[in-house]
Amino acid sequence: MSEADELLDIEQAAQFLNVSETSLRRWTNAGRLACLRVGRRRERRFRRADLLAFMEDQPAKGPGRVPQSTPLAHMVIDGVAYALGAHLCGLFASEAARAKQAIGFLEGGVRPGTVCFYVSTPKARKDVLAHLEKSRPSLRADITAGRLVMAEYLPSPAGQLEYWDTRMRAAMGAGASSFRVVGDLSGFGPDGSDEALSEYEAGYEALIAKRFPVVTLCQYDVRHFSGVSILNSLRVHRDNFRYPADRFLG
Repeated sequence: MSEADELLDIEQAAQFLNVSETSLRRWTNAGRLACLRVGRRRERRFRRADLLAFMEDQPAKGPGRVPQSTPLAHMVIDGVAYALGAHLCGLFASEAARAKQAIGFLEGGVRPGTVCFYVSTPKARKDVLAHLEKSRPSLRADITAGRLVMAEYLPSPAGQLEYWDTRMRAAMGAGASSFRVVGDLSGFGPDGSDEALSEYEAGYEALIAKRFPVVTLCQYDVRHFSGVSILNSLRVHRDNFRYPADRFLG
């Protein structure tokens, strides 16, 4: 039996979702959450895959703001459930590793209701686009429909933050319920100075990541950035320490 098919009892499932057992009983009785009934007492058992799917289906509430009190506001990416608002940092040391990180984050997210953004250099975008087209023949139509947006960073932190706010508000007005953002900071700003980068990352954390239903991966090329820049980045991306570390090292 795979991990996804492993059966959890109601106490384990409640811990997995960070909710009460009463909520689980209510959702299963209403048919919102799948479960199996076992034994003479018809006790509930839950598959991990069903729990992850349930978490993925929970919409974020409110206009442009992540509900801080809603434990089910998650997005499942490559088998890991990330809380909406998660602001993550990925480190890489080769073009292949950069592409692998970005593809793993974007693949599966290009679909109705979710808008994916990939902000990087033209060469990196070309590599990622070529791979995604192989796994999703309709990708060009997705780009036309605005479900996948390929872009470059704007020259200033303020301009880029305004871009995110404007684009996400417009997308939510058009029916989007969640976002995935992958940004390769190698292409950020005219000079990529530590001061400008710190200003941008702090602004993104406060004004975008914690206000919109988005999961974000900021990519850092360890060959390009100084050790001080990487350290400062990890200080901002505290969400990294809540998830498997191997997802962010390439």
